[in-house]
Amino acid sequence: MGSMVIGQTGWGCVHLTSFHLPTAYFIAGLLYLLMPLGVWLLLSKQRSTTVHLWCAGGVIFGTSLVLLGSRTHLPDWATHVGANTCLFLGVALRVVALRHALHKPLRLGWLLVGSVLFALGYEYCHSVLHNEQLRYIWGSGITAALVLRLAWLGFAIGRQDNSPSARWLASVYLALGLVLSLRSVVVVLDGSRAGALNDDVLTMLLVFVGVMSAIVGNIGFMGIFLERLTRQAGQMALVQARNEESARLSHQIAQLDRRRSVGEIAASLAHELSQPLTNIYLITERAHLEAENTGATSVSKYLHDVQRNTQKAVDILNRIRQFIQSKESQFERVSLNRVVKDVMDLLNDWIQKEAVDVSMHLPTPAVFVMGDPVQLSQILMNICRNAVQATQGQAYRHIDIRIWREADRAHLTVADNGMGLTPEVLSQVSTAFFSTKSDGLGVGLSISKSIATHHGGSLTIGNASQGGAEVHLTLPALA
Repeated sequence: MGSMVIGQTGWGCVHLTSFHLPTAYFIAGLLYLLMPLGVWLLLSKQRSTTVHLWCAGGVIFGTSLVLLGSRTHLPDWATHVGANTCLFLGVALRVVALRHALHKPLRLGWLLVGSVLFALGYEYCHSVLHNEQLRYIWGSGITAALVLRLAWLGFAIGRQDNSPSARWLASVYLALGLVLSLRSVVVVLDGSRAGALNDDVLTMLLVFVGVMSAIVGNIGFMGIFLERLTRQAGQMALVQARNEESARLSHQIAQLDRRRSVGEIAASLAHELSQPLTNIYLITERAHLEAENTGATSVSKYLHDVQRNTQKAVDILNRIRQFIQSKESQFERVSLNRVVKDVMDLLNDWIQKEAVDVSMHLPTPAVFVMGDPVQLSQILMNICRNAVQATQGQAYRHIDIRIWREADRAHLTVADNGMGLTPEVLSQVSTAFFSTKSDGLGVGLSISKSIATHHGGSLTIGNASQGGAEVHLTLPALA
């Protein structure tokens, strides 16, 4: 545009001898044409009525500035009535766009009626009243009011969404509205200053603020949408988290219901089975005495084993009943070595039938803990049964049982040479009612883990370094 030279001082008659206003309007118009197109492309996935109205308003507003910049080359009707009507319509469309963003839509029919009335009033001042000052005030004043309304809506969005982008948009349009209003006031005071192409400081300021509104306004509009998208993504993540938490709680409630049902069944079974088991015990005791009297020592040995296992079953049922009824267990000094030997005696026939080799590494002296020997035997029995079943399909089936003490903790591990556990199974293996066996209930390891916790210890399941699965029981050790 060249250098700018101020000719004469004074508010109403400061002239800019080298500031070419038509070119400035033309450049500002091109910005207003290009920026909305960029916004429309960048918001391609979020296009809505708000975006369409905003971009259309920007293009029409830019067209009005291009027409103003071409006033010396185009007919008067195009650069006056046409340009000012486009100016009004462009700002009005953006007002409607922000109303949509606030969920306060306005019918476009009213917008068309308003544009027609604006054009008629503008032309009436020129053709009927022959008053250029009034025509300028009509066009500039109404447009200034619309721009200020646009700024007010921007601040409303900023308050509603707590949006910095909306505040920037509102601020730049507030500045544009104030400059337009001030320009109208100057024309009211000095009618000779009427005209969009008068070379003065206010016109230069108007062009500058117009260019800024083209840039900052469109960037602010995009920012509103990006902030809303970010907020919506956060809300969706929160909703998803709540849904997942709700699903988790529902699953836990279902698990508790199933546990309660299983507990009721187990309590009933414990009650119903205790009597026949007691009868079996008494019958075997009587048969054992008769076998001893008749000298049938081999039969007596088997009857003794039946009696011992029957008593073990009765003890287990009693412990299950206590566990379900949350009765305090009677803890005593227990040798883990003895627990392992007792469980191996109970499982010996089955283990031999399955052709599984069992290695036991029991320390001397024995490791002692405070606990319920029957419940601890129940843990080890569940673990050993799972270990034997895990070795199925292996040419050589092996289980390794180790006990050791480390500081004030007693450790017991059972490792097998099976296929090991997959990550999916590991994540659920100790969950109640989860089982990898088609005929399994999935309660053994869950109950074992609860018993370990009740004893102040822990039960962990993982894969051994040499392959296969490994279960690790830790308990507080006694001196």
